[in-house]
This record gives sequence, structure tokens and C-alpha cells, in this order.
Amino acid sequence: MRSTRIVEWLELRKYFVLTLLTLMYLAGTMGRSAGRPFWYDEVITLIAAKSPDLATTWRAASDTDANPPLPHLLTHLSIRWFGLNEVSARLPAIAGFWVLCLCLFQFVERRKGVLYGLCALLLPVMTGAYFYATEARAYGLELGFTGIALAAWQSSAEGQRRALALPALALSLACVMLCHYYGVLAYLPLAGAEALRARRERRLDWGVWLALALGGMPLVWRAVTILSVVKGFSSHTWAPAYLRQGLEFWESGLAPGAPFAALFAGLLALVDRGVPLSQKGEDAVPRHEWVAGALFVAIPLAAVIGALLVTHMFTERYALIGLAGFCMLTPMLAAELFGRRGAAGLVLLGVLVWGAAIRLVDYQAKGNPFAGEPLLMEALEQGPVVIADGQLYMQMWQYAPERLKARMLFLADDAAAVKYMGFETIDGGIRALIPWAPVQVREYAEFATPGKEFLVYQNSLRPGWVLSRVVADGASVAIRKVATLRELVSVRLRD
Repeated sequence: MRSTRIVEWLELRKYFVLTLLTLMYLAGTMGRSAGRPFWYDEVITLIAAKSPDLATTWRAASDTDANPPLPHLLTHLSIRWFGLNEVSARLPAIAGFWVLCLCLFQFVERRKGVLYGLCALLLPVMTGAYFYATEARAYGLELGFTGIALAAWQSSAEGQRRALALPALALSLACVMLCHYYGVLAYLPLAGAEALRARRERRLDWGVWLALALGGMPLVWRAVTILSVVKGFSSHTWAPAYLRQGLEFWESGLAPGAPFAALFAGLLALVDRGVPLSQKGEDAVPRHEWVAGALFVAIPLAAVIGALLVTHMFTERYALIGLAGFCMLTPMLAAELFGRRGAAGLVLLGVLVWGAAIRLVDYQAKGNPFAGEPLLMEALEQGPVVIADGQLYMQMWQYAPERLKARMLFLADDAAAVKYMGFETIDGGIRALIPWAPVQVREYAEFATPGKEFLVYQNSLRPGWVLSRVVADGASVAIRKVATLRELVSVRLRD
């Protein structure tokens, strides 16, 4: 059969194909990174990462960010070696995401061959996880270290190169914990599946369990910090948890690939379905690996339940590693249905290559977001301007000319933020940057003197609390100019 010959060609040239796909991924993802401006969270990462050395980066990250410091350290090294720009700062995330893809390839290829291994390689690009390959935060790295842990666990359970696999399992899990505290959810599939393996084999694999235990040491080491973070977010949070998020995670996470799933179904209807299904015992997947995949898929629901009970805060990226289970199980289930060398598998791979190519080339040209704020530029030329939205303030501060940065003001008031927005996270976050960056933060109580006049620039979708507070204090306000989703407002406080 022609499909069999194509699969044989792929098997003979798999490293050549992997190299081509890697180059395609790097070109597309670097281009996407170059065209995507830094946003609030990334600017906080950069402030720590621009420190003169690793020790200072660690201290800055600990002072300015609730997340663990490993991403800041790796970003520091990247911008020290390659300079600071939108691509270099995101190289750790770019690499981490592709490492996950390569590890999924290895995991699936070992059981179901090159054809379905390549499907596993490309599937993450078709999910919402790909967005975080171009973000200078923890999530791309967390995905990469999770992929290493998964591949190392499989090798350890198989008894293959255990002298390398067991340390890799322990180290990768430790790095997951040092990327994001929700990374502890990686233990759900790995420890859960290992417990099933121990039960079925009627013995404990002490090497694997020791590696799992050592991987969790950062949680013990940073227990006080974790408790402090949980306490800080539990009272007032910008992302309160609710049970339905366990389903919403999949709606958004799988949405980018939905059109191509429909395309695959349509093409599959045209394919000769007379291919033999996998015979029992052919490329058999151990029961504990199926369970690992299923438990990865359960991570979003487990994360939401944990948030409801403990942190009271959840957003979908916290459970991003759950998508690894979908990307692992889907090609293995397809192989079970269509056979290792069936035409349907080639159709699936073809659709994924096409879809990934479209995703990789679909990005915007590079631009300076400050240049897209003419009202703000004009106002700053005249004097100081209060930017009410903390996210907008940090992005404008990052991209504004140095001579104008000192005129950009941010007002902080935790009580007002909680009263009018429901959380004070951004006020506190920007305030924490003062020792590490020349951000112009003013406490509202000190700034708001009787009769004071000033300009407020706000995002209509995220207006912040400033205007609500000054109006409540009896100030007079007037809209001076408007633009798309922007307002420049003059304020005069009551005498």
C-alpha cells in the first residue's frame, strides 16, 4: 500500500523530518515573538532579569514576583548572551515548548511509531498552549520540564538508561516546581500512574519513587514563601476560582485546533477505511501509561478544585500542563483505531502539518505599542500624566522614550483598588518594583492634595480605580480627548 511506503520513508528519515519541523517551528515562533510586544507580567520578568548578575536576579525576582525565580534566571542568561529584545527574552519559553513537543514525540513514537509520534509532536502547536511559547514567563519552561519528566518516567519504568533517566526525572520535576507552584499538579499523573504500575507488578520501583520525592524538594525548601503567596492571593484576587473553569479550560485550550479537527473528519470520510485495526499486542501501550495520560487530562479539574479549597484563585494557564495528556492520548488512540501504518494516520499528520504551518506563519509585524498611543504621547510632551491601568502603565513604561518615562505616573492605593476593582494585586505589584526600577509610583494619599490638577489616561476596558476614587472625593473631572478604547481626562481635586 502507498500509505505503508510513506510511513516506511518517514521511519527511515525521521531525524531529517524532525530537523525540518524544528526549523519551521523556530522560524515561525521567533517571528511571532518579534511581533508581540511585552505585556505587564513579562515586563516584571524583565526588570528582574536585567539585573547585573544571577544573585541579584534571584533577589529581584523574589521581591517583585509571586512566582518562583527559575524563569527569571534563565531569561537573565538569555538576554545577557543575546541582548534584550522580544525574541531573546522569550528564548527559554520558545525552547521549553518545543522540548515538550519532542518529548511527546519520543513517548508516542516508542509505542506507536514515527507517524503518530510526529502527530504528537505537532498537536501542542494546535492548542492554546502555543501562545505561551512566545511569553517571557514560566509556562513555556514549565511545559518543557514536564515533557522531560514524562519521557524520563517512561524510560525509567522501561528500565532503559535508568542511570540517566532517574536523575532527569528528579531534576525536571524540581525545575517544574521552580517555574510555577501549580506545577505540583505534575505529580498527579506521574505518581498516580506509578502507583498503578507498582500495584500491577506487586513491587515498588524505589528508584522512581526516590526520584519523585527528590523532585518535590523545592516545595519543602520554599514552603514559607508558598504559604505567603497563598495567603496574599486568598483574600482579594483578580481571578476567583469557580468549578465551571474545569470545562472552560478545554473550550479555550482546544479552540485553535477545532477547524482542523473538522477538516480531519471530512477527509477521513474520503479515506479507505478498510485498513486493519491494531492487533492485540501490537505496539501495546502499558496500562500505567494510559492512566498517566488520563490523569494529565484530569489536571485542570484538579487545579480548579485545589483553587476552590486552598488558593481561591485560578486562571487557565495554571493548568496548562494538562494539555500534554490530550496531545499524548490523541495520537495513541488514533493508532489503536486506524493501525500503525494506516492511511487515516497519514491524513491526521497531513492536517496537523498544514494547521501548524498556518499557526506558525500567522503573526503580526513588529511594532512599538507606545507609538500607537498618540493621545498619551501628546499629553506627556506637555507634562506628567497618571496612567490609571497598571497593565497599560507597565507596557507604556517599557516602550516609552527614556525622557518621557519620568512623566508617567501610577497611583497606588490598596484600599481603593479593593473597593473599586475587587483586588489590589497590581497596585502592590508595581509598588514592589520601586527598589528595582525607576517606576514613578505615588501613593494616592500623598499625591491627592487639595486643589491639585492633573491628567488621567485610561483604558476604557480596564479603567482602574482612580477616577472612581477622585469622584467619590468630590473632584471635578472632564474628558479632554478620546481615542479608540482610550480617554484622556482632566481632574481637579476639591479644595
